[in-house]
Order: sequence, then structure tokens, then C-alpha cells
Amino acid sequence: MIEITDCTINLNAVSERLKKGNSGSIVIHYAIVRSTESGKKTNSIGFALEGDAEEEMRELERSLRVKWPVEDVLLIRRIGKLAIGEVISVVAASAEHRESAFELCQEAVNCFKKMKTFKKKEIFEKEEK
Repeated sequence: MIEITDCTINLNAVSERLKKGNSGSIVIHYAIVRSTESGKKTNSIGFALEGDAEEEMRELERSLRVKWPVEDVLLIRRIGKLAIGEVISVVAASAEHRESAFELCQEAVNCFKKMKTFKKKEIFEKEEK
């Protein structure tokens, strides 16, 4: 499953979406906006789409499912202006065994950072004054 949203991500709903009859493990990673970036105080962060982000995420999901034996995968990305502490993205996997879910999540997080269709712009405190 993939999702691109400008709404707040409900973390409580993530595990419910992944529970499957044969799953013995659900691994969830979520990234949040931090208060500093490269030593500068961050006020907020913006994410915009450039290109076919849905297709890029679908392709990532397909490649992850081929590589690891998992019950389900959930990839969520936020767009818009996010405040400090807000959830930027979620990578989650349910699997019969934890190893597959952990490894899938690690690779997906690394791939999220390299995606070309999501453009990030930090807004530093100095810029807003």
C-alpha cells in the first residue's frame, strides 16, 4: 500500500492496516521534522511533488515485495508545510518473521531519502523573521 497525503498521519491506524492472519511481526518506522538541520534551527519543512511520485512509490513497493517475504507493506509520505515534531513519512511492514520486516523497513527508509519526486525545503528560523 502507498499513500501520499497532506493530512496528519494517524500512527495508531498504521498497525491496524498491517495486521494479517499470518503476521508475527509488524515493524514501523516514522520520520519526524527535527528542530535543527546542519546546525541551523529549523522552523518548519516543506515537501512538494515534482513528477510522478505515486509511480515512484509504487515501484519501490513492488521491488520491496519481491525482495522480502512479507505479508504487507505500507509506505506513506507527507507533502505540504510540516512543523517541528510532525510525521514526515512512515515505512511499515508485516511479516511472519521479524527479520524480513526489519530489513525491508531499513531499505525502504534509505530509498525514501533518495526519491527524486519529493522535493524538500527546510525553512530556518532566520528566514521567517
